[in-house]
Amino acid sequence: MKNSTIANSGGAIPYSPQRSLLPCPASGRTINLPPFSSWLLLLMVMAKPLADAFYEQESVKYLYMLLLLSGALFAKYGQAIQWTKPDPRNRSLLALIWLVILYFVFQLVLALTYGGSLSEIFKIISPFVFFVLVSYAADRWLNHALAIGSALTIMANALLLPFDYGWAMWGSVHTFKGYYFFKTDLAYALSFSVLMYAFYSRYRTTRTLVLLTLIAAVQVMLANSRLNYLSFFCVVMFMAIKGGVSQRTIVKYSLLLSIVAAVTFVFYDPTRMLSFDISNEAAFTQGRSVTWKHLLEAQGDSSLAQWTFGRGAFADLILSADFSGIGKTAHNAHNEALHLLFTQGICGAVLYIALWVKMFRMSHTSNMPTWVHGTGALALFIFMLQGMTAVVSSYASKTWPLVMILLALRTLGCRENERKQVDTDLI
Repeated sequence: MKNSTIANSGGAIPYSPQRSLLPCPASGRTINLPPFSSWLLLLMVMAKPLADAFYEQESVKYLYMLLLLSGALFAKYGQAIQWTKPDPRNRSLLALIWLVILYFVFQLVLALTYGGSLSEIFKIISPFVFFVLVSYAADRWLNHALAIGSALTIMANALLLPFDYGWAMWGSVHTFKGYYFFKTDLAYALSFSVLMYAFYSRYRTTRTLVLLTLIAAVQVMLANSRLNYLSFFCVVMFMAIKGGVSQRTIVKYSLLLSIVAAVTFVFYDPTRMLSFDISNEAAFTQGRSVTWKHLLEAQGDSSLAQWTFGRGAFADLILSADFSGIGKTAHNAHNEALHLLFTQGICGAVLYIALWVKMFRMSHTSNMPTWVHGTGALALFIFMLQGMTAVVSSYASKTWPLVMILLALRTLGCRENERKQVDTDLI
């Protein structure tokens, strides 16, 4: 059936069957552009990597969310004008919105009690607001925007390799940070970018995917973030397994990656790389073990109220400053679990985890195709792995990549529900 009609109160309108997320073969292909209602929202999603470049500017965060809200509203009302059938699952967003409001009120009470700022609260709840806005107005074109944004993240950072702006000294270690403030943010974002593009290509080992993976691999190595080596390795192996790559091919590409790494070492002084010497625990963890020790001791002395509600948004920083002394740098908990428990208590940690669980469940449906299985779990694993040595809840550059994977999964499920709903209407 080439063109069908859908009956509605405004009369019969033409309906064109949904097409694949992937580009069709070049032969006989016609240009299939998104409708006008999608463009603004898609541009906002693609602009996310650019927003990361100015992450330290608070105004950029608010401006980006305002633009995203505008894009979502434009898309939603534009879809209504075009008689696009809404996703019936959007009704479940209401429960998520109320949970976000409850968490916001909890954070606000903590800020009023212990001190804090709306900016800090905004950073913590922004991934959940981002998910709501985009879910409410997204259509099947969203995954194209996410794929383009991922490719831009890899390529734009690679363009900075020859320039001083993309490099930084962390003590005696010379690292590549791209346009991110921290080198770990770069390596973390690259792992998600490769995963996002692999998802878009349905884990087929295309030339574009291999090229982006190789470029990202070089940048991850130069970023000098040891934990992110593991994250990137997990992504590459997941891609290979999902793509049905044979063991022989895996060995071949592993050798290729080894050659790329060896060539990179020729041009980069390996003595400046972080070592894996664990004989000095404090040096190996870059001071994290000392911070964790102080936090655990302080948490053990906490009152019942502090165990339940925490000590405020900056409690870990204050504790670090007390132990570091005057003139020395104060650090946060460098561990997400410790940070949540110490600053927000059990109550805040439960609310925060509940929000992620809710979004994770909303992004997965029973009719998901088999090729996509495990993608959300891997993304969540990378997120949790990052949280072992860093605070992730307070940084959009840490939380939003996971949200983008969940949105991609939800969009895929949305297309399946949309197709079923249309088929039901046609009967």
